[in-house]
Amino acid sequence: MSERPVMIYHVPFPLNPEATSASGIRPVKMRQAFGANGYEVLEVSGRHPERREQMRALRKRISSGLKVEFVYSEASTTPTGLGEKITPATSLARDVAFLRFCRRAGVPVGLFYRDIYWQFEEYAERVGQPYTTLLRWRYRADLRGYRTGVDTIYLPSMRMAEYLPPENQPQTLALPPGAERFDPPAPSSGISLFYVGGTGGYYRMQETVRGVELSPGARLTICTREGEWAESAPHYVDVLGGSTTIVHKSGADLEALYADAHIGVLLLEPLEYREFAAPMKLYEYLGHGKPIVATQGSLAGAFVEENGIGWSIPYGADELSALLSRLQAHPEELDAAQARVREVRQQHTWEARARQVAADLTER
Repeated sequence: MSERPVMIYHVPFPLNPEATSASGIRPVKMRQAFGANGYEVLEVSGRHPERREQMRALRKRISSGLKVEFVYSEASTTPTGLGEKITPATSLARDVAFLRFCRRAGVPVGLFYRDIYWQFEEYAERVGQPYTTLLRWRYRADLRGYRTGVDTIYLPSMRMAEYLPPENQPQTLALPPGAERFDPPAPSSGISLFYVGGTGGYYRMQETVRGVELSPGARLTICTREGEWAESAPHYVDVLGGSTTIVHKSGADLEALYADAHIGVLLLEPLEYREFAAPMKLYEYLGHGKPIVATQGSLAGAFVEENGIGWSIPYGADELSALLSRLQAHPEELDAAQARVREVRQQHTWEARARQVAADLTER
């Protein structure tokens, strides 16, 4: 019999170790972090039939006296139960009912609630009707279920709490993404910027591109999905020049791009959504030891300012160009930011996030 403390790790979808998007990467990293912190992890994941059997077995074990320290769950980006093909095994209530069972059995339950994008008009424009109305109804049903099924709702940032129903807000705590440590080298000359992520919709960054093009000795690499860039490219025609390179890579192929960068970029057009969004790429830059230039007023910008790990500036080409000129004239400022990043990232690992959850839920 294992002497390690036992926890349940629940997600209403299959875990994918090969995931390349933040919504797929985070659940895998948190699952691994709890194991690395010494827990015996009893996992509930997969499609509806798999989860049904796993939850049925765990209900029996808990009812028979299994001691479980806590349950940690991560919500899907879709309403619970609707992220896969509808079959006779589909249930929209089973997962939340399992969390409620655990809580009523005396097991503390924490759940990470990933996103509130579904409340914004951009979501309705992208999804269309009648699907927006249907999906929003199910998102709200999930939040109602969490009031009795969950002790703590974790959010990427506490700024997001005000977008939840008032009944859920007292349940909330912040649990941002984590950083995985890498130590790539940095280029020895010039000043190189790197951005990985979307380029359309609410990831517009034309002023950032224009700012680099205005800066002699600076260059920018944008890594984005090929299909997304095909849609976005026409909106960048007027600002693209010889200092910007567009690539389409993921996974391990990103490491060479990080090694070719001095600075990570989160200088994006200001939007209300970005005021509370905690982008995983911020923590990926942090993990790779790269200082960050971010938009002033965004959550990322506030994090950069508070921790002294880069520069929070207004979203504008002239502002970025002025910063790049200053850094090239005073390379010691860039060196100091790089040193500070390597210091700060120790507090933001995935293992640190998992320890926070364990402390929150077991020391209540």
